[in-house]
Amino acid sequence: MMQNRKDKLRTIVEEYWRKDLPATTERMLRLKIESDLINDIIGPRRAGKTYLMFSIIERLLENGVKKDATIYINFENRRLLPPSQEYFNDLIEIIYAKKLMEQHDLVYIFLDEVQRVEGWEKYVRSIYDEFKGRIKIFISGSTSKLTESDLGYLLTGRHLTTVVSPLSFKEFLSFKEYNIKSDFFIEQDIAIIKEMLREYLEYGGFPEVVQSGPDKEELIQTLFMDIINRDILPKTKRRSEIVEDLAYFLCSNSGKLASFSKMTRMLKSIGINVSVPTMEKYFTIMKDSFLFFDLKIYSYKVKDAMQYPRKIYCIDTGFVNFAGFKFSKDRGRLIENLVAIELMRDKAQNPLMGLFYWKDSQDREVDFVIRKGLEVEQLVQVTYASNKEEIKEREITALLKAGKEFGCNDLLVITWEYEAEDVIDGMNIIYTPLWKWLVEK
Repeated sequence: MMQNRKDKLRTIVEEYWRKDLPATTERMLRLKIESDLINDIIGPRRAGKTYLMFSIIERLLENGVKKDATIYINFENRRLLPPSQEYFNDLIEIIYAKKLMEQHDLVYIFLDEVQRVEGWEKYVRSIYDEFKGRIKIFISGSTSKLTESDLGYLLTGRHLTTVVSPLSFKEFLSFKEYNIKSDFFIEQDIAIIKEMLREYLEYGGFPEVVQSGPDKEELIQTLFMDIINRDILPKTKRRSEIVEDLAYFLCSNSGKLASFSKMTRMLKSIGINVSVPTMEKYFTIMKDSFLFFDLKIYSYKVKDAMQYPRKIYCIDTGFVNFAGFKFSKDRGRLIENLVAIELMRDKAQNPLMGLFYWKDSQDREVDFVIRKGLEVEQLVQVTYASNKEEIKEREITALLKAGKEFGCNDLLVITWEYEAEDVIDGMNIIYTPLWKWLVEK
């Protein structure tokens, strides 16, 4: 017998109440669940947003909240298709019918992949405004535009955003059940951590990949295509192979300076015809879906920031390694991409932080310029070097030049394993291995 819309939702809710929560591994993300504001959780598909919701529910239950004071709904559940705005009214009807607000101090509702319901914002805002203090709302989505859509202004001042990325290296170690016991590392510790770092660099930090067996490459391919097919292609009107080729091309050029006009010419040379505006549109969609992100040049001139090429990075080194270049081929760029991901993770936690690259007229370049407020706080170079002789002189020259130009004396070179301090022209340079930088952050 076919269920009507209300019965479908009621069945989903009842099943959630009766089933045990799936096992979760603790992440280093902390949401302000005590706030009345809506918590929106955004990030790439299958990076752990759903499991973060489950871990929040688990924490609530440990603190004495009853299971039926929580409701979890995934709007990508096949039984809720096609997604209907009426589900929100049905949800409130269930809460009233079960007298949940009478039985519990607060009812917690978790709406996963909520952007699948067109116009969801006005319903979520209405629930928030009507039941503030009685219903606490969590929403998630695989798009950075979750609260920036045409209706997103409705939630202005009503929400807190948490970005869920693939695992950081410290989270990766935790998932591998390796616990850092102290801030002093003996030779054995360093050997184990560096071996795990090689795996992390090669296969990335998506939780499913980290916890999988020998089929990691196949799973990475599945995740990559899942983002393209479910979050990118529905927003484009091109054939899937063109969008796929563009995504592979961007992975292969991760960390390189690239203007959209130059990229379109390069694509044309391999038989892919895409105009510059279309290229910009597709990249924006890929960026909104968290597949890529970009850095602009650091300059006091707005015109420079708009006209200079961007540096494009991928959200996960596993994608870069699988879709772009192999691990052994260009480890330096893979390390740079990893540092970029980690710095973007910091930026998501600190709204006053700005992240850029720098380049002068003589092609001297600094990989990362970190700005806090109006001041340049740190300059970072990344190199796959095991000793000082392998570090190119131009990388240090660029670092010193930028340091003097911006009045910044915090100069960092992230290496593979070289560690030292140096003073050149009165400026202090710290050289630190990648593994140490990652675990001490």
